[in-house]
Amino acid sequence: MIKQGQKITEAIQVTKTLLPKNKDREINGLLGAMEKYNLKQGLILTDDLEDELKIDNKKIIIKPVYEWLIYG
Repeated sequence: MIKQGQKITEAIQVTKTLLPKNKDREINGLLGAMEKYNLKQGLILTDDLEDELKIDNKKIIIKPVYEWLIYG
């Protein structure tokens, strides 16, 4: 979670990679946090995957952690 003052502004899930055996768990965990904190967008950081998902009017960005560290 990223916080500004007392408000949660971003939900981030981190995993080495998304595989069939963990993809649902990672996405559902992020969606749960997004729902709890009323966020429309979330982020999953991985070693090397890049994608974007739309689920129930929510956007999940999947990107390599090195890109997030360099470009934000």
